[in-house]
Amino acid sequence: MEFNPVLKPYQLVGVNFLLLLHQKGIGGAILADEMGLGKTVQAVTYLNLLQHLYDDPGPHLIVCPASVLENWERELKKWCPSFSIIMFHGAGRTAFSKDAQQKDDRKALKRWKWSCVLMDEAHVLKDKGSFRWKNLMAVAQHARQRLMLTGTPLQNDLHELWSLLEFMMPDIFATGEVDLKKLLNSEDHELISRIKSILGPFILRRLKSDVMQQLVPKTQHVNFVSMGSEQLKAYNGAANEYRAICEARTAKSSGQYPQNVVGLIPKRQISNYFMQLRKIANHPLLIRRIYSDKDVERIARLTYPKGAFGFECSLDRAIQALKNYNDFAIHQLLITHGDAGTKGALKDEHVFASAKCQALAELLPSLANNGHRVLIFSQWTTMLDILEWALEVIGITYRRLDGGTPVIERQTIVDTFNNDLSINACLLSTRAGGQGLNLIGADTVIIHDMDFNPQMDRQAEDRCHRIGQQKPVTIYRLVTKESVDESIYAIARRKLVLDAAVLQSGADLDDRTDVPEQTMGEILASLLLV
Repeated sequence: MEFNPVLKPYQLVGVNFLLLLHQKGIGGAILADEMGLGKTVQAVTYLNLLQHLYDDPGPHLIVCPASVLENWERELKKWCPSFSIIMFHGAGRTAFSKDAQQKDDRKALKRWKWSCVLMDEAHVLKDKGSFRWKNLMAVAQHARQRLMLTGTPLQNDLHELWSLLEFMMPDIFATGEVDLKKLLNSEDHELISRIKSILGPFILRRLKSDVMQQLVPKTQHVNFVSMGSEQLKAYNGAANEYRAICEARTAKSSGQYPQNVVGLIPKRQISNYFMQLRKIANHPLLIRRIYSDKDVERIARLTYPKGAFGFECSLDRAIQALKNYNDFAIHQLLITHGDAGTKGALKDEHVFASAKCQALAELLPSLANNGHRVLIFSQWTTMLDILEWALEVIGITYRRLDGGTPVIERQTIVDTFNNDLSINACLLSTRAGGQGLNLIGADTVIIHDMDFNPQMDRQAEDRCHRIGQQKPVTIYRLVTKESVDESIYAIARRKLVLDAAVLQSGADLDDRTDVPEQTMGEILASLLLV
């Protein structure tokens, strides 16, 4: 189909917004349109107009996730055919800089006098104390303009939004050593109103509902699933074990149950407990429960001579290492290094030991039979491995894209999925597959396990709810009842209320719908200290 370089009216407004700030000598801007509204096209058009209207040929630096490198190159070639483009990534970096061989790209990139430094998915700069923020600032600070693209500028709290502002215009928004977490209280209604007014001149945000009445509707469903007897037994067993530890610590201290387990047990231990409960709520195969210590020793002796643990590792170390494996990892080890029909390998019914996989077994065939194609997101690659097994048993054709997928293959996977209607589903990791990709070949999204940061899930949803989508889009969230999943869901709702209050005109915090924000320690206390 012949390319027709015509912007939609709201995209013209976006380009003019960027040009206006440039004319006024403003050193930064945030284009924060909701995902799927074409921020990339607006940005490359702006760069093209800088050359044609202001004789500014660049050079410009575009920093983006690896998954969308090829898409950026594709769009630049379409909209800015006169531009010369250098792909500064991976082994290709050595063609442009000796320093890249020492993994020190900053030395190479700082030599250039950049006109515009463009940060795609700029919400990754939410922590001004991170190495990423500091290293990119070292490259971008002397650019004439810093342009930031993100559909989710407010990730968790107000101080993270301020980190983006400081990166964009450090001369105005620099805060030095001030503790922004304490200063920027998300419960302060007056403060939120003031921040909204400060943001006004520098940030442009449009929602799909505002500018694209013709966009297909997006319907949200939350599927609360109940654990079966074995999964519930595993969950309660872990909770009881952690509860006994907390109660023992409580007895040694004041003897009164606190509202928060912080201080009662170390923070790392709190995180470990919470993570274990999350794993079991997602799938009991993510812990070791089926394979006993005796099984582990037998399996280690079986697979050790075959180099499963490396030939320099002793048998004792192999046994100790295997004790830290989860059931699914031990199963994979047996499949990979055991003989055909290896004793002890799990059977297909084990993959449906979780309430969520049982829900998928009911939902996915029905969706496929009705012509729906599905994106399934999980935060963990091991969970994606289990989901692959589930899809194969159910009989669902699929592709997979996660952080381990080579960058040069990612756009090919996207194009194949979008164009091959025989592929029913695409498995994606929330972080690698949830940003920047265009997967309008699907019309259904399943969030298998929610992120503490709801914006990550919103990014995932909008891989298919975007310009070009012809079918109504349906989102399913899977939440395990009577587990930490319910607390995570409540926290996500609270954060989205704050996002609307700060970034959307006419929206305010509504005390009646507020969900109290809880820390991991408070959630664990409510679950364990009862």
